[in-house]
Amino acid sequence: MITAPFGPKPLVSPAGPVVDEDFDSLVTGTCAELLGSLRRADQRRRGEQYVRGLLTARGRKTARNLASFVGEGAAAQSLHHFVAASTWDWRPVRAALARYADDVLCPDAWVVRPMVVSKTGANSVGVRRRFVPDLGRVMTCQRSHGLWLASDSLSAPVSWHLTLGGEPDGDHGRPLGTRGEEEELVRLVAEIAQETRTVARPVVMDARAAAPAALVRTLTSAGLPFMLRVGAELPLAPAAGRVQVDRRPPTSPAQALMEQVKRLSHPVECHGSVSFVTPLPVVLPGLLPQRTLLLMGVWRANRRRPADLWLTDLTSWGRGPLLRLAMLTDRVDADFGAVSVGVGMRDFEGRSFQGWHRHVTLASIAHALRLSQGAGCLPAPVAV
Repeated sequence: MITAPFGPKPLVSPAGPVVDEDFDSLVTGTCAELLGSLRRADQRRRGEQYVRGLLTARGRKTARNLASFVGEGAAAQSLHHFVAASTWDWRPVRAALARYADDVLCPDAWVVRPMVVSKTGANSVGVRRRFVPDLGRVMTCQRSHGLWLASDSLSAPVSWHLTLGGEPDGDHGRPLGTRGEEEELVRLVAEIAQETRTVARPVVMDARAAAPAALVRTLTSAGLPFMLRVGAELPLAPAAGRVQVDRRPPTSPAQALMEQVKRLSHPVECHGSVSFVTPLPVVLPGLLPQRTLLLMGVWRANRRRPADLWLTDLTSWGRGPLLRLAMLTDRVDADFGAVSVGVGMRDFEGRSFQGWHRHVTLASIAHALRLSQGAGCLPAPVAV
């Protein structure tokens, strides 16, 4: 596995993408394969045009802007209709994209990453005032989650979930209902993993705002190993010997437990930096039947408190592999900033729930293609 330091590195020149014949053939071949589920030839042609526009247009990726950069200024209305009001289903396209990414990225895990887009009004689908944990404040925004396949060196989104907040969207979208959002995300991961017939890779996600016991139960039921970032106040109990189901062990906040065993931390080098890592077997209250999990604390140099706390069921893994797994979130953050933003992942402005999903699906294809353009690592698929 090739490893590389994390950080948003430009994959194209500041003047814009460099288009050559090899990359042009790659775009054609990739779109032919991934859009093969679209029944009509005109839909497949519009899909390739839209992807090419996402790759070449500068500025916001509006339909008019995309049309001008693919050489068809009069096609703006057709491209808008293709995304916002057409009949094609994005789900088979995402399944094909996931199979493609699984083949070429050799991923180590699923990473669930939130995408928050600030909005000045409520004219876009899913927009409402909500508390954003990462920013620590309430804002008017659109909130979604991307499901990424990630390795040490590359990552790509292959599916998406848009938060509707339980409010009707008027466009065939269904609110989450009684199912928690995190559980819905796990269901999506399990479904696409089954569709791609891939092995059960760990799910890495920030679960500080989740109900941890319910989330762990859902992941376990789906057969998915997990690495969850948890909050400092999460109550946990040290796992000492055999766990007694009929007894409730005394609990302490996760951070307090880690501070008690900091002396047992060992340095681990990962991607050119050194962190101090301590794994501690723990029990999660409310999880029945009880099982031993692992709480991992990660310290930076000369810090009294751990920078990150992670809860995992990968109890047989060593410190190095566990730290590299957790740091895949940094890989995904870097690729989102360096690649996804540039291909218009955040740019959909319409009211259509279906349109939003089609747009981010096509932008995910553009993301995979941009990776190949910058790194020269993705082979052209054979259209079937």
